[in-house]
Amino acid sequence: MSIESLIRRASAYTLVEKSIYEEKINVLVVGVGGAGCNAITRMKKLGLDVPTVAINTDMNHLKVVEADKKILLKKGTRGLGSGGQVEIGERSAILAAEEIRSLFKDMDIVFIATGLGGGTGTGATPVISELAKKEGALVITILTMPFKVERARFRRSKEGLMRIMKHSNTVIILENDKLMEIVPNLPLNKAFMVMDQLMSYTIMSFIDMITKPSLMNVDLSDLRTLMEHGELSTILIGEGTASDPRKIVVDALNRPFVMDMDYSTASGGLIHITAGEEVPLSSVYSAVDAISSFLKENSNIIVGARIVPEFEDRMRILVVLTGIKVPFAQEGIKVEKEEKLRLYPTK
Repeated sequence: MSIESLIRRASAYTLVEKSIYEEKINVLVVGVGGAGCNAITRMKKLGLDVPTVAINTDMNHLKVVEADKKILLKKGTRGLGSGGQVEIGERSAILAAEEIRSLFKDMDIVFIATGLGGGTGTGATPVISELAKKEGALVITILTMPFKVERARFRRSKEGLMRIMKHSNTVIILENDKLMEIVPNLPLNKAFMVMDQLMSYTIMSFIDMITKPSLMNVDLSDLRTLMEHGELSTILIGEGTASDPRKIVVDALNRPFVMDMDYSTASGGLIHITAGEEVPLSSVYSAVDAISSFLKENSNIIVGARIVPEFEDRMRILVVLTGIKVPFAQEGIKVEKEEKLRLYPTK
């Protein structure tokens, strides 16, 4: 058979997806506090079809949340919220530890959506991520940081971030300060909805990658390899016509959701491309090549690709960069190391 006939056969082939994914992966999405529960509600409205849990100390807010299961952290709060006190958020989660732990039995991946700066998200999330990790799940926490001008909230959020990093395999950071660059003229509630949508889209994209059939699958072992010790991560998203894949990449790179980020420090990257049936191989290759050129030579790069007919000649690129360095987080890590050396000096 000639190479020309092989090309003709491939060109005439129509992709038929299997209706059932062969490998069953147990995934749970948990929203913690106001921001996390809002993200859960949005994901449910967008058609997320994996189990969801909403956890909060605020009974009234929890009533309007859409989730498969709701847990009210009422011990110590009476369901009235944490009042912005991290200690109350933490203690209420500890008192409900057995109920929370039971959620994670036999789970392969647990996504935790949360916002830092308040009492429940900042205090309860480290407890919940620790319980999930101890049950053997791959824990991916995606969180929003408050504006830096909210000095007290930002200070609390940095302290919470350090604790969450200890108990999550990977922490994906989204900074509210980026909203001032992207949507400075939107009303406040709509601007925050952008972050809510981004958090939802990121988690749903992950789930699509590992639970839906693709031309290039990203499976559980791939995620574990890349994210088991992923530390801090961030996401880049770009979309456009496949005729100019490098423009899509440049647009994504120019709009990160973390301030002052240096791509060259990333230890790894997950690149997932969603494209229409007519998008050529050359466009996909060019996009991956453009992204990898910004990363270190020895970066661990995993590529996944999925065909969605509705995209036609368009292509969407989702990039998760792991092992990044974020200035305010590095300050916290440095302080922690200095404190350990003070308490346990080396001989």
